[in-house]
Amino acid sequence: MTSVITWYDVLGVLPDAAPDDIREAWLARQAALQAGTLADASPEVLAAADRARQAVQEAWRVLADPAARESYDEEIGFARPGEGLASPGRGPLGPDVGLGPGWSTANEEALEPYPGRASRVVVPDVRGLFYRACTEVAGRVGLRIAAIRLTPHPMPVEGLVVSQAPDPGERVRHDSTLTVRLWHPPESGGDPGP
Repeated sequence: MTSVITWYDVLGVLPDAAPDDIREAWLARQAALQAGTLADASPEVLAAADRARQAVQEAWRVLADPAARESYDEEIGFARPGEGLASPGRGPLGPDVGLGPGWSTANEEALEPYPGRASRVVVPDVRGLFYRACTEVAGRVGLRIAAIRLTPHPMPVEGLVVSQAPDPGERVRHDSTLTVRLWHPPESGGDPGP
């Protein structure tokens, strides 16, 4: 199985991010997923938050350890032994990256060989990602994003993707729209949303 989602995407940092930037991003994601911010959230939101929490912890486990991060970068093609970060010309969608069950696309045909761009792509599973990572991943496979905000009066923080349409693994035309439902913590006294 293939995927275009990296641990860097999960934390919302670039592959060349400094360790302090990775730690800061991890802390910010952790804070956004605390039980207090999720009070009165729907079961659908809680499931997305649980998925996000697990991914954030695993991203931290890999990226906070210099040896694990170096191995990961080599594995996914961001770095080659003795050469530093890989050049941007690694293909039309960047490196082929897998995060494991639940985070991968259903079919390897999502990544057509360069130079031709695929006329149809496989929809990645972006549930449990934060919005910026979702837009980055969707852009890599050639999808446009339409966001539906679930929280009427949200706090000014990045939203969490709760659900998506089309479903992960579906084959759609390149440049199709991926509709995502976003949850934000509500401002004090606001409606928690569906």
